[in-house]
Amino acid sequence: MIIFVINMKKIFLALFSGLLLAFSWPAIGIFPFIFLGFVPLLILEDEVENGSEAFGYSYISFMCFNIFTTYWVWYATPLGSIFAFLVNSFLMSIAFYAFHKIKTITNNRLGYVAFIVSWLTFEYLHLNWDLSWPWLTLGNVFAESTQFVQWYEYTGVLGGSFWVLLINFLVFRSIKSKQKIKSVLLFLSFFLIPVGISYYLYLTKDYLVSKGETVNTLIIQPNIDPYTDKFNVGYEEQLKDFIVLARSKLDQETELLIGPETVLQEPIWENNIEATYSIRAFRRLQEEFPNLNILVGASTYKMFGHLEKKTSTARKIRNKDIFYDAYNSAIFIPDSGNVDVYHKIKLVPGAEKTPYPMLLDKLANLMVDLGGVSGSLGSENKLSNFYFNGINIRPLICYESIYGEMDFNNSDLIAIITNDGWWKNTAGYQQHFSYARLRSIEQRKVIVRSANTGISGVILANGEILNKTKWDEEICIEAMVGINNNPTFYTSFGDYIGRVSLFILVILILVSFIKERLRK
Repeated sequence: MIIFVINMKKIFLALFSGLLLAFSWPAIGIFPFIFLGFVPLLILEDEVENGSEAFGYSYISFMCFNIFTTYWVWYATPLGSIFAFLVNSFLMSIAFYAFHKIKTITNNRLGYVAFIVSWLTFEYLHLNWDLSWPWLTLGNVFAESTQFVQWYEYTGVLGGSFWVLLINFLVFRSIKSKQKIKSVLLFLSFFLIPVGISYYLYLTKDYLVSKGETVNTLIIQPNIDPYTDKFNVGYEEQLKDFIVLARSKLDQETELLIGPETVLQEPIWENNIEATYSIRAFRRLQEEFPNLNILVGASTYKMFGHLEKKTSTARKIRNKDIFYDAYNSAIFIPDSGNVDVYHKIKLVPGAEKTPYPMLLDKLANLMVDLGGVSGSLGSENKLSNFYFNGINIRPLICYESIYGEMDFNNSDLIAIITNDGWWKNTAGYQQHFSYARLRSIEQRKVIVRSANTGISGVILANGEILNKTKWDEEICIEAMVGINNNPTFYTSFGDYIGRVSLFILVILILVSFIKERLRK
C-alpha cells in the first residue's frame, strides 16, 4: 500500500510537470507556468531511487508536454505525429537522465549545473541534426510575450531556455532550502533583472527603420484549402485567381508583391524558367506595374546535364537516363533582370527528406506531401538573398522560420512564405506565426509573412505586430515596411550558449566517468 501511494505521488508529479509545461505554451496557455514546469520533476528526481525511474517518470512528463502542445501534427501526418511524440519525448528524457546520473555520481552543485547544460545541449543538438524538431525549444514559450525577451538580440531563444531552467531550479531551491528569505531574494533577482533589461530595450530603442528607407509591400493570402482545392484545381486557374486578388490592391507605387509557399502549382523547370506559364504571366503583370518585384513559392525542378555531378537526392526519370532534383523553392522575379531561385535548406524530417537515409529509407513510403513535392528534396548549402533597388531580402520557407541561427548577414528584410493550412484551425498555425516574432527580435529586422491559410502579416523589429490576417481569410495586406541592415550580436555569434553548454556537459560527463572509475 505504501509503495502504491509513493508511485502514485511520483506519477502525479510527472503528469503535473508535463501539464505545467504544456499549458505555458503559446496559443494554449499562459507563459508564467513555464517557470514552474520543471519544479515537480525536480522534486520527483530528488526522490527516485535509480536512473531508470528518473528516465521513466520524466518520459511521462515530456510525452504529456509533446502531445498537448503539438497535437495538431496529427492532421498532416498521423504516423509522423506519433513518431514525433515518441522520439522527442525520448530525447528530452535522455537529457533529464544525464542530469540525474551526473548528480548521483558527483554532487548536488555539479548536478544542477548539469540540469541546465544537459537540456541546453539537447536543444542545441536538436537544432542541428537530421531529425531536427525544435518546435518545443523552451525559449519559444515567450513568442506571444516578446516584451519580456528583447535581449534575444544578444542570446537567441537558447537564452530564454537558460532563463527558464535557471528560474525553475531557483524555485525548487527555495522550496527545499532552510534559508527561505535568501533563496526567494535570489529567485526574484534572476527573474526581475532580465525583465528589467528587456523593458529598457523595449522602451528606449527604435527598431522600426535604420536606413530611413521603406518598401511599399503587398502581401497576398490566397486561402486555398490544401486538402481539397490546392492540388486538385488547375494551376492556370489558381494563378489567375492569385493575380486577380493582387490586382485589387496593386498600384504603380507597389514595389514588392509576396505570395505564399507553393502558390505556383505549375511544375517549374529551372533550366528554362522564363518560358514557364507562371513566370510569363507575372512578367505581363510587371509590364502594367513596372516597379513591381515578385516573391512567391513554388515546387521547382532542375535537370542535370549528362556530365554534371548528381546530388544524393537526384531522381531518375523512368526509362530514361535523365536525372533531376526537386525543390521547395522561393522564386524572385525582379522588375529588371533574371529570375532568381532559392531552395529551402531546413527540410521537414519525414515530409521533405528522409533522415539518415541509410538507416531510415523505408520511412520514405510514409511521407506526406506538405507543400507540393514529397520525398527527399534537394536543398541549398547556404541561405541567399534576393536583391532589388539596393535592398536585400532574406527568404525563409515555412519550417525554416523556427530556426534562429541562420546566416542573416547583409539582409535588410526577412520574408517568410508558408502554407500552414495542413494543421487546420489549431494552435499549430498560431504558434508558427508567433515564433516569427522571435526571429524579428533576434535579427532586429522587419518580417513580412505570407501564409496560404493561417496568418499573414507584418512584424516589426521589436516583435510587435503591425498588422495580421485572420484564419481562413482571402485577403491582401498593404504595408510600408522599414529595412535594417545592422547585424545584432546574435547574428554575428549565433547559438554560442548551446556550444558553451555542450562543452561544459562534456567536462561534467568526463568528471563523472573518472569519479565512478575511481570508486571501483
